[in-house]
Amino acid sequence: MAGAQPGVHALQLKPVSVPESLRKGNKFMKWDDDSTTVTPVTLTVAPQSCYFLYWTDQNKVRHYTYKSK
Repeated sequence: MAGAQPGVHALQLKPVSVPESLRKGNKFMKWDDDSTTVTPVTLTVAPQSCYFLYWTDQNKVRHYTYKSK
């Protein structure tokens, strides 16, 4: 590329900011695309990592999903 500087270029990323409401847990409606059932859940982001999302359903059963980078 014309005008490009040789060398290593590093990108500095800021830490992800997770709102307090998601760290403590907030109410949402969860549904599956293949179903018409809607379930009220409490969604929480794992405090030590912004990559794990937990939701607790009405029966107090906890599920999680992992969001890769």
